[in-house]
Amino acid sequence: MDRQEMMDLFKATAEIQTQEGLAAYRAFAAALTTPILQKIELESIMRQLFAVERLAPGAQAVYPIAEDFEIPVWVLPGLG
Repeated sequence: MDRQEMMDLFKATAEIQTQEGLAAYRAFAAALTTPILQKIELESIMRQLFAVERLAPGAQAVYPIAEDFEIPVWVLPGLG
């Protein structure tokens, strides 16, 4: 999406109480999400320290730990 299209969507979000404004708001948010997430993925220190596992929407992260495992383990959902 080019700069002018982004500016037009942003202007349309001013009328969020209308159906068109709400649709523009959602489109604007979706257009920002991809570049922001790409930047986070490149620069996140957490992604350099820990393995990233992508889960489907609504999926639960379950990581069973063996009973005889003596080293502390941390799970950091939502970071990075």
